[in-house]
Amino acid sequence: MELIQKALLFVTDKLKIVGAVFLFGMALLTCADVIGRLFKYPIFGSVELVSFMGVIAIACSLPFTHQKKGHIGVELFIRKFSSRTRNIIALCTEVLSLLLFVLVAWRMFHYATKIKESGELSMNLQLPEYAIIYILAVGFVIFTLIIINSIFATISKIKKK
Repeated sequence: MELIQKALLFVTDKLKIVGAVFLFGMALLTCADVIGRLFKYPIFGSVELVSFMGVIAIACSLPFTHQKKGHIGVELFIRKFSSRTRNIIALCTEVLSLLLFVLVAWRMFHYATKIKESGELSMNLQLPEYAIIYILAVGFVIFTLIIINSIFATISKIKKK
């Protein structure tokens, strides 16, 4: 189990770097496009590229953010409960999240396959959209593995108390 946790930590750390690079690329491309528009030379396809980079940045950063518990949570009422009750609520939330993102990942793979079979390309640059959807689906699969790891950690917290 510890080997799996180390592997997930390694993968999420590398994905975090990839996500940061694509986020930085989005900022650079957007700035270059805005400056180019000032001089009547916009970058052709910049909107598509920024959209694709945004999807990749999200897909790569989602697992790391969950692993570091960086998502926004509303704990107004939850913090009034005991530690055990909070952990049980966290477990229920994690299980529901797991079910949702397993479904989302599965449907993303299915959708990417349909797009690939249809031969659909992006509007301006004629890039294969299915590749970006596959990247997003893989990001969701890694995210579900992180959620599973989090579920086991929460179960061990509940058993200790």
